[in-house]
Amino acid sequence: GGARAKPTTALRMVAEGVPIDELGLTSSLRPIVEVLHAVPDDKQRYNQILAVSARLAPMPEELKTASNKVPGCLSTVFVHATMEDGKVFFTGDSDGILTKGLVTLLVQGLSGHSPEEIDAVRPEFIKYAGLSASLTPGRNSGFLNMLKTMKKQAHAAAAGTIDRPMHTAMSLKLEQLKPAVLELVDESHKHAGHAGNDSKGGESHFSLTIVADCFEGLSLVQRHKLIYALLAQEMAEIHALSISAKTPAEAAALSRPRAAHVSVVLHPLARSVSTTVCGAARLSLRLRRPPRRNSIGTK
Repeated sequence: GGARAKPTTALRMVAEGVPIDELGLTSSLRPIVEVLHAVPDDKQRYNQILAVSARLAPMPEELKTASNKVPGCLSTVFVHATMEDGKVFFTGDSDGILTKGLVTLLVQGLSGHSPEEIDAVRPEFIKYAGLSASLTPGRNSGFLNMLKTMKKQAHAAAAGTIDRPMHTAMSLKLEQLKPAVLELVDESHKHAGHAGNDSKGGESHFSLTIVADCFEGLSLVQRHKLIYALLAQEMAEIHALSISAKTPAEAAALSRPRAAHVSVVLHPLARSVSTTVCGAARLSLRLRRPPRRNSIGTK
């Protein structure tokens, strides 16, 4: 069996055809990838990934939020980034031992580097390291989603959009809806200099994508009202919040026609007006309805 190991490794190197110098690996990730690449047997590589899971430092429970959850993974995976002296540092966790090993690989390989260095890492390194041969297609996809999420978090940490007071307060309240997906994006920079962009810390405009079971049976307007009620205090201080609220079934049915879109705009002159929606500000709800059909046989 041992005599066949080297040809197998050599064939993999030729098949991938990407020199390690062109993979954009960080100085911490490269030695990890080289070690995995040198392992001649897929099963040994698999066991090595399982073993490194024990090296992952514990992740604080308060960081295991929907906003830190990696989408598209077979197991539940959380990653969180912080910025220190121009370098990004990650923490993470997973409820699966194998997936936890993959998280450990990325946390150790990407921490301590700049967002630019992290962004330069090419996803093809998963093939060079031999991981694509050791993992199922679902695990491969999840691993790539981890890398994508960590790159996104690295840039968010550099831009100072992680742990901003308004963003954090809104995210914590939205967690009460037990969302499967929660993406709250601060778009305030797109409205710099505009009226209403004088909110706390410049956090004035947000875009929310949320998927939760609690929206089942609720109309689009009812879903928005539920969110506004939950964020009543924050709505009194920000200028606008655009919302995409779906049930898991709706989010999964990507091939089906989209439901009518509700555009929600916070009225700029209604800051002091008491209303029936959250008691925070007047909302203008515009629902695009399908065109009415002409009567049959008439003009």
